[in-house]
Amino acid sequence: MRLLLLTLLFGLSFAAEIPLKVFIQQALKENLELKSYKNQVKATEYEYKAAKGLLFPTLKLEESFTKTDIPAYVLFTKLNQERITAQDFSPDKLNNPDSIENFESKLSIEIPIWMGGKLRALKNMSKYKWLGEKMRYGRKEEEVILKVFEAYANAVLAKNAVKVAKMAVKDAEEHVRLAEKAYKTGVALFADVLRAKVYLSKSQEKLSQAENNYKVAKRALELIVNKSYGDFNVKDFEGCPVVDKTELKKVALENREDYKAISYYIKLLKEGKKGALGDMLPHFFAFVNYSTYDRDIPFGTQGNGYMVGVGMKWQFNTGLSPLFKAKALKEKELAIRNQKELLAKAIMFEIDKAFAEYENALKALESAKTRLKESEEVLRVVKKRYEVGMARVVDLLDAQTQLDNARFEYIKALRDCNIAYAKALFAAGVLKEEVVK
Repeated sequence: MRLLLLTLLFGLSFAAEIPLKVFIQQALKENLELKSYKNQVKATEYEYKAAKGLLFPTLKLEESFTKTDIPAYVLFTKLNQERITAQDFSPDKLNNPDSIENFESKLSIEIPIWMGGKLRALKNMSKYKWLGEKMRYGRKEEEVILKVFEAYANAVLAKNAVKVAKMAVKDAEEHVRLAEKAYKTGVALFADVLRAKVYLSKSQEKLSQAENNYKVAKRALELIVNKSYGDFNVKDFEGCPVVDKTELKKVALENREDYKAISYYIKLLKEGKKGALGDMLPHFFAFVNYSTYDRDIPFGTQGNGYMVGVGMKWQFNTGLSPLFKAKALKEKELAIRNQKELLAKAIMFEIDKAFAEYENALKALESAKTRLKESEEVLRVVKKRYEVGMARVVDLLDAQTQLDNARFEYIKALRDCNIAYAKALFAAGVLKEEVVK
């Protein structure tokens, strides 16, 4: 047991060890899944700004050209161009005017005074959608952190599996030496030597597999964080951290951002209902126009004038469409409230389940630690007996196999316990807070 822990502590190579926190910070900046979701959140922010802009006045600049000989239009065009004379009112001139050309320039400002509350409701809907998506992005960050944690834990397992495989090769070489010594002294058969060499060959094969698995595990980690680190090692876990279920349940609803996002979606639907009912209310607006008129050039100023006014528009759908739309949004609100209540209960269940898995993993780790000690002792005893001819090489190799399995089960149990710990934090929404601090 002591030899295994010392081997796991010192590592296999001089490649730099990169801690888990570095990979998490990198993933939060460069993970492609997070980048994609961040773009979606940014889009909802721009939608909110676009909706807020509807509350501001609208400017409109127009330029038009006309040519006509319609008597009424000719008369009023001359009036607008401020070129009217007394001769223009003679009957012949009025009834058979020459054609006239006109460039009209108009600058308009339209101001929404009160549109039944619809514009403000639309603005608030966009705002709550944006805030809700920001909350969901926070939960997505935790999902990515959990993926990084699991990939890192797998890499730690693969790294330690290489160490265990090297220890197995070293032990197998020792068994070959013992078998050859026993054969030379006449207390063992040559078959014992062959059995030991076969075991050594198999151990070397497993070492090669473990080294390749470690390389793949590191590439998987780099894929998640979207960065290549070249030749590096992961840092071993120091143990299995402690987690308190009561504390997790206490802070879960305050920290689960997917749960908090639902509150914004409820507010969104409330505002949607106000907007729907706004279609049944009168709309008030104001406007200002400034126009110039010219016979010869665009934007000319032979004549000019302004117009200021206010208006009201009230339309009513006799099929009560806005009312039914508001009722539909109310039902959706009730549905989301029920989903929120369900999620709150589901979160508590997730914590219970995750903590149960954590306790199981913790007990498995303690059991694996005990089996490792016992397997080391069994091999020590069998080895001594073999050296004096009181045990068979089969017994020696069986004891070695048991120790190899115990070593791997221990490092696997350590990996499983750390992942179970991370999943418990994830269930309560505090994974980022705990692993990044």
